[in-house]
Amino acid sequence: MRTCTLLAVTGCLSLVIGVSTATASAPLGPHEADWAVTLDSTLTVDLGPLGSVTMDSPTPVLGVAVTVGEIPGEADPDVVSEETLGQALSSDGAAYVSLATHPELTVQRGLRALADDAIRRAGLVESVLLSLVVVWRLAGLRPPRPSKVRDVPRAAVVLAATTTAACVLAVAVPAVRTTAPPGTRLEALAGTQLESARLSGRVADIVQAYGSRVTAFLDENTAFYAAAESNLRAAWGAAAAVDGAVDVTAADGMVDEEAVSLARDAATARGTTALSVPVAETPQSASPTAPPGTATGIEPTRAPTAGHTASAGTGPDADPTATAPVTGAWAVEPDTDITAVLSTDLHCNLDVISFAGVLDELADADLHLDDGDLTMTGSQPESICVDALSNAVPSGVARVATIGNHDSESTVARLRAQGWTVTDGTVQKVAGLNVLGDVDPDRTSASGTVPRGREDAAQLGARLASTSCQAADANNRVDLVLIHQPYTFGPLVAEGCAPLLVAGHVHQERGMTTTVGGNLDVAQLVSGAGKGGTSIGQVTEDAYLHVFSFSPDGDLVAWRTVTLHPDASVTVGAWRPVPAAQEPAEP
Repeated sequence: MRTCTLLAVTGCLSLVIGVSTATASAPLGPHEADWAVTLDSTLTVDLGPLGSVTMDSPTPVLGVAVTVGEIPGEADPDVVSEETLGQALSSDGAAYVSLATHPELTVQRGLRALADDAIRRAGLVESVLLSLVVVWRLAGLRPPRPSKVRDVPRAAVVLAATTTAACVLAVAVPAVRTTAPPGTRLEALAGTQLESARLSGRVADIVQAYGSRVTAFLDENTAFYAAAESNLRAAWGAAAAVDGAVDVTAADGMVDEEAVSLARDAATARGTTALSVPVAETPQSASPTAPPGTATGIEPTRAPTAGHTASAGTGPDADPTATAPVTGAWAVEPDTDITAVLSTDLHCNLDVISFAGVLDELADADLHLDDGDLTMTGSQPESICVDALSNAVPSGVARVATIGNHDSESTVARLRAQGWTVTDGTVQKVAGLNVLGDVDPDRTSASGTVPRGREDAAQLGARLASTSCQAADANNRVDLVLIHQPYTFGPLVAEGCAPLLVAGHVHQERGMTTTVGGNLDVAQLVSGAGKGGTSIGQVTEDAYLHVFSFSPDGDLVAWRTVTLHPDASVTVGAWRPVPAAQEPAEP
């Protein structure tokens, strides 16, 4: 009983000391910043000579003081030029906008850092206290038991208690607030998350002068992505009602259901839906001339084959007696298939990241795939980009990421710390799929693009191709190669040991093609948002996400695009078959 009481008392004391003295470093926008717990019930951001921002803390006693530091410069000043400085300043601006549009991500990051430090401090204090108790007992330093209990005067007890309380207040609460925090609430911030903040100094003048413009931008941005989410939900529901047989576009939260129904009827009459499946002797690929949004380009085809030495494909080792499965909308089995959502080249657009999370929810995804360039430069402040995607992907959904040229070791560490599987050149099983990939061979920062190591894209592709063939020989076939640059595809197709390659990087939607590979047919998807459709605010070009449906054995049975258009309308594409294999182009 005494031991339990001792542990409870020392544990509570250690936790109080740990929390009340916690400090941490966490970015604030592009700035370095020091965070510290206070006991004045106020959230204070000290901007130095520019002034300060203060808000009431949601916790009765605890507060947080944030001291903003400098914006880190380049480690090597010699690489700085007018061009690279412009890129760096653009990245800084994006960080400020991210802070303004989603301040909760920065606050969560800082509070997590403080919580980690508080736990470390509490653990240290607890270990010291328990060590002292052990030393006390081993040394036999126990207070003698008096033979006769003497009555202690009540006044002495009161005096001792009062003295102890005064000491605690003097030591633990040195910053009890007695005056109102500095600054005033500004009308320009009314209706925003900072409407209760008090600003002082030059920063207050800047916000008062330009706050209305910023608020208007934020309102427009919020309205755009609210409409986009509404359109995604409407289009997804309408597409599900026709079993994903045709493309469905939603605008203003509505779908032209009559047009969708007519398109479905036309597709059914042609035999391109699950209601009427023709048996084709010769696989046909999707019509390259069919415009998006129509069902005319969806024809049944055969999937890339699964075997390494014997296949039903068209490669040199193909088995002519094997039967390849038909793929497309009718091949999807939601109850048994593995559903994966693909994002790529998000470049820290926090709203598109949230949009991708909604797609995970609607698709009931088993796996989220991110194909790199989650950040702009991979800087430490951009860890909020990783935080945003981790928060957006629903709990319980497995997640795997490949590192793009704009991402850094800091991005890798943050992803892994939040439970992501990061491709590393080995075959990794995630959500029932064998996934292979590795870090991009190039590194793009504000200073420009340089090789990350000794490999270029083709050499990286050759190494991954060798790894995939070794895995196939070991009866552990790679189901998916998730790699950022499509320039790695050549050796992977030539060897033909992995049936599906996925890449981004080029900021173009190139769709899916299938090529006869060395051992089996290899499907290749290259995707991404158009340039200008990333980073800050509303997309200015079409931005693409994809949904894959894999059989329990890891074979791709269907795929579809989800397109966010610049007017906030959303197109949920039909489930499409794997294209028929074509002979590789002559070099």
